[in-house]
Amino acid sequence: MDPLSSIQNPCPGSIQGATPTHLFLTLINTLFAAQCRFNMADRYPEDHSKRIKDGDRFDFIVVGSGAAGSALANKLSENGRYDVLVLEAGGIPSTTSEIPSLLFSLQDTPEDWQYKTAPSPHNCLGFKDKTCVYPRGKLLGGSTSINAMLYVRGNRRDYDNWAKLGNPGWDYESVMKTFKSFENVDEGLLKGSTDYGRGGYLDISRYESDEPIKESIKGAVQELGYKITKAEANLGYFDSLWIVKNGVRQNAGKSFLGKVKDRKNLFVSMNSQVTKVIIEGKVAKGVEVKIGDDILTIKAKKEVILSAGTIGSSQLLMLSGVGPKQHLKDLGIEVIEDLNVGENLQDHCIYPGFMIKLDNNAVNPYHIIDELHKYFMYQKGDLAGISITNFMGFINTKNDSEYPNIQFHHELKPQNDNYLLGEITGCAKFDDEVAKSKIEANKLAPTANFYPILLNPKSTGTILLNSKNPLDKPLINPNYFTDEHDEDINLLLEGIRFSEKILQTDSFKKHNPQLVDLKIPNCKAHKFQSDEHYKCALRNLGTTLYHPVGTCKMGPKSDPTSVVDPRLKVHGIQNLRVADASIMPKITSGNTMAPSIMIGFKAGDIILEDLNRKTEL
Repeated sequence: MDPLSSIQNPCPGSIQGATPTHLFLTLINTLFAAQCRFNMADRYPEDHSKRIKDGDRFDFIVVGSGAAGSALANKLSENGRYDVLVLEAGGIPSTTSEIPSLLFSLQDTPEDWQYKTAPSPHNCLGFKDKTCVYPRGKLLGGSTSINAMLYVRGNRRDYDNWAKLGNPGWDYESVMKTFKSFENVDEGLLKGSTDYGRGGYLDISRYESDEPIKESIKGAVQELGYKITKAEANLGYFDSLWIVKNGVRQNAGKSFLGKVKDRKNLFVSMNSQVTKVIIEGKVAKGVEVKIGDDILTIKAKKEVILSAGTIGSSQLLMLSGVGPKQHLKDLGIEVIEDLNVGENLQDHCIYPGFMIKLDNNAVNPYHIIDELHKYFMYQKGDLAGISITNFMGFINTKNDSEYPNIQFHHELKPQNDNYLLGEITGCAKFDDEVAKSKIEANKLAPTANFYPILLNPKSTGTILLNSKNPLDKPLINPNYFTDEHDEDINLLLEGIRFSEKILQTDSFKKHNPQLVDLKIPNCKAHKFQSDEHYKCALRNLGTTLYHPVGTCKMGPKSDPTSVVDPRLKVHGIQNLRVADASIMPKITSGNTMAPSIMIGFKAGDIILEDLNRKTEL
């Protein structure tokens, strides 16, 4: 809950008796004024949920307003010829969502679906209840309203591989045209380059932290043979682009729907949870949607497109009778089409256990009151950024390719960080002893985390229904570290060993780094820093980077594991498509937000092309 929302009538912006010499009341005044200034409702489309009636008809129904859904609805409504309805289960993002540094404060709130993984003997053993939290955005903009905002496209190999798997039109050169068509990269970053787009809907900038430790990491990785680049690179370290403008998050709902909210043919219904796709005679006719206490039927004159995300889209297909035959039968759901829905779940597994204590010279001084004032008055300072988290690296631990197998994020916390570190450990639901070890280490010194991330996992998981009740959360089985030859866990171990090499470089030694033993209860039998210890730690603390993809796999009909074809049509069902991260046959090498937006925008082009082709016939 937004901490200011419970205080009555903040918009007058002042409290009687507040004076500039009373710091606390001055701060409260500032927060009140900011609450009004950050009231972003006017930057989003109008909510039509109160006007939607049973039996209403629209040309297109788009389920979900996340990265893909918002971009798709923008594209479909562009020419004004078709009525487009977007059904979003959540509402307008809170003030908290707008502030970049508060991203972790959004987890485990009504703006998060609050998913958890199913218990497994292979992973997530060091978290409460032996499950990993699996945050997904339940609000306008979807997960782009609660994530780290990092804009990473992926590399040539990723998309050319999609095409080789039988998906023409999804090769690198083709998708780059789509990326550039919706991008609006800050002109100062381009300097004559044509690598990115200008004038599109999505505002993209670069945040560059000035923390001393960042320069030390740069020097260290250069000693280890990696380049520092200005732009996203296959291999090397760089400051990532992100979707922030003037210190405020630019989520997909704001960017693709809010900027065209005056279109007369675009309708957005919030707090509207779709419970089923209505399929008659293998033709999608519309959807059932829960708005308040009512279940309404909305008809699609042309198509229904699921953009509910990797979890939501696969869940809806199965609830509607499209999915693995035996699984649906076991739950008493009539099988309409036997497809591999819910399989092929891929995710970027991250290891959050490589924590080091540092000397004070590694961190800039930090005063929370000053930072609050800077942000709420000017949208500047540490709250407008994410420290060194956007400074990322791509490495190849085998040195056998020009493409990476491990990505790195970094995180820095000043000594005795009572707020943000507590937020992160709390929302991750670490085992109590692990959380205590992290917080106690930070009380003694500034701390940093190096996060190795597995880019191209061999292990795949599943999404299954818990029941036929659409309001029940599905069963999420990421199956980290279950590949036959243990390649995944060994690669992440190599990523950890690379982190150790950084600590030993001349550039980094000056900070006197000390690796923190997190006292993982299940791993105490192993010698600290041994291979056995780290493999145990990975099975205990390895978790999601919030990048689930693949459960409605794109591929030709000849591929028995595919769910949609390269035109994103669900095999065997007319007038039904899926357009979101779930269609990825293989996960991209990097954060998945930008590719998801691309999928939605490209889907719009594909659908309009198919319609024009029908018209010409």
